[in-house]
Amino acid sequence: MYDIERQQKIIDILNEKKTISVNKLSEMLYCSGATTRRDLVRMEQKGLVTRTFGAVMLNANSSNRETSFELREKNSISEKRSLCQKAVDYIKNNSTIFMDSSTTLLHIVPFLKNFTNLTIITNGLVIANEIIYQTKHSVIVIGGMVQPNTNSILGSMALTDLQRFHADLTLISCGGIDSNFGLTESTIDSAEIKKYMVNNADMAICLFDSTKAQTRKSFKTCEIEDLDLLITSKDTDKEFLSLFKDKNIKIVY
Repeated sequence: MYDIERQQKIIDILNEKKTISVNKLSEMLYCSGATTRRDLVRMEQKGLVTRTFGAVMLNANSSNRETSFELREKNSISEKRSLCQKAVDYIKNNSTIFMDSSTTLLHIVPFLKNFTNLTIITNGLVIANEIIYQTKHSVIVIGGMVQPNTNSILGSMALTDLQRFHADLTLISCGGIDSNFGLTESTIDSAEIKKYMVNNADMAICLFDSTKAQTRKSFKTCEIEDLDLLITSKDTDKEFLSLFKDKNIKIVY
């Protein structure tokens, strides 16, 4: 079982039980106490739970509910993992990679164990922590203001820091992708960060599921032509994907 799936089960249990002992939680997860405690430490660092005297409870503030909601998207976990598994084919040993702070890219971390000497540059605190925990690769976290509800580093300081780097590959997701308007995000800060990642890499790949197709958010990240590859799910509308043939954009699904 992947770490994120086990954390999902912990959230489900806490939504039902409200509070539970660590020992009982381990029994319900069919794993060791050490594994459970390790998961809970990482979940506490993310602001999802609070541990106290051998027990654990789910945090209830608004920012945690938003993060919890992302982790609770059960139907998309396998889809995101599938997208990331396809993206792995474009990763090479000894390379430098930009990765955004999306929950989609979080699912690529287990696959990174198959590579050597990667340098990951990211604006995501959660994905940085997962890479450090699960692999031996180098991680660079760009500096700037932390947005609590997404654990992303955004803003002008982050953009200035990002300009210092060049990558062999950029892997990003998107809030929406429109055949005419391009890639979009819900916030200008997220759009700008991803724009710099696309511009400062030799190859840029966008991973998106069918729900993002022909969807337009408020802020533009880049043109479709700025990308080298689109990776999407098999159920993405084929008529929509056909609109990219004239743009010479390779599509994998």
